[in-house]
Amino acid sequence: MMLRTGRLLMLVASALLRVPCVAAFSLTRPLASHVSLASRPASSSSCHQCLGLGRLPSSTSLAVSASTADTTSQLATSSESPKSYDSVIVGGGPAGLLSAILLAQRDPATRIAVYDRLPAPPSPTDQSVWKQTDRYYLIGLGHRGQCALDRFGVWDEVKAVSAPVVGRKDWAPGAKADEGAERLATDKPTTTQVLPRDKLVGVLYKHIMDNYADRVELNYEYQVTPVSFGDGTDQSVSLALSRCRVDDATSPVPEAECDVDEYKSITTNFLIGADGAARGIANEMEARNAEKRAKQNAVQNFFGRKQQFRVKRFEDDNKRVYKTVPVKVPDEWRFDLNYSARSRGNRITFEALPADDKGTYCALLLMTEEDEFAQPDSDPKALRKFFDGEFQQFSPLIDDETLALVAAKPASNLPAFRYAGPRINEGDSTVLL
Repeated sequence: MMLRTGRLLMLVASALLRVPCVAAFSLTRPLASHVSLASRPASSSSCHQCLGLGRLPSSTSLAVSASTADTTSQLATSSESPKSYDSVIVGGGPAGLLSAILLAQRDPATRIAVYDRLPAPPSPTDQSVWKQTDRYYLIGLGHRGQCALDRFGVWDEVKAVSAPVVGRKDWAPGAKADEGAERLATDKPTTTQVLPRDKLVGVLYKHIMDNYADRVELNYEYQVTPVSFGDGTDQSVSLALSRCRVDDATSPVPEAECDVDEYKSITTNFLIGADGAARGIANEMEARNAEKRAKQNAVQNFFGRKQQFRVKRFEDDNKRVYKTVPVKVPDEWRFDLNYSARSRGNRITFEALPADDKGTYCALLLMTEEDEFAQPDSDPKALRKFFDGEFQQFSPLIDDETLALVAAKPASNLPAFRYAGPRINEGDSTVLL
């Protein structure tokens, strides 16, 4: 188990190392390391979002399975005999789906189940979905991420729906429209590719459906709660499944309501917590650790303090919020650059990445939460005046209607990061990604 778990962590971490929206990994040895978890997708030059966090609306509701199992029936109570899997993955994002692909590749006879609280992802080729650049955030995949995805056998599919970014163009504070400095990344072994995070999830979802439907079940709109992490001689993990529902899947931040009073039980030999913002597995591990320590004496607590599992939430001492702006750049501009500008006094930063290879961009306005333009229903005329003075190269690209929508909406928060450690396992059967 130690070797299998450590190998899994290293491969999935490599695939996501250049995807700062998902998580930041630091792995030094199997099951004895730490992982930094972001409760929201991060924002950087390779990770942007337009008009909201969360998964895009899906045409699939309640539960979807890649196997022939019936996932549309009502949940049974815990009195039923629990269904058993070789592996259960909590979280249907990139980390969770890549874990399922790796496990399926390693053992054709394995039985794997993936559970996620939100609806299934949209098709990666549905242009009616992806033309809405104000509904998703973008992630960047560099050399290590591309190589790892290639090793998983999915890179060609991911690249086919990505847009290249070969460099950036920056404007210093107070610079005129024609004074931007262009820098191309000519020394990199590969070209960074950018795509919506949910499109990446859609590619991985489709890959599993096409190649591993006989061994991987994909179940959506379920909450998973650990009942037992494998105590005593029984190393199997017991889990409770509750049905969830998203009333408004079109919301930028879809919220799942879960019925915890009615549930069914499952067991697994190997549990992977890849649930990101939900943090259900990590929080349950922390709670169980606290219960265990409360029953120990002072000597036991003293000698066991180095292995005490905890989740530390970091406070942002330089908090920034953001609003997002869809932008269509002119035909004479390059469609493969990251465009960036700062206002005088570094009050607001404008960052834009391509949403496709046709000049459609998604931009971020980064500012303090006290800034007048961070407030909902701010003055669109004042915002236009600010753009004309500080971002004159971008102001003509944004029409009045779009700018009014930007002024009217509330700002969103950047991620709150957590540290989970000093271990990322619970016994021999549970591990966090």
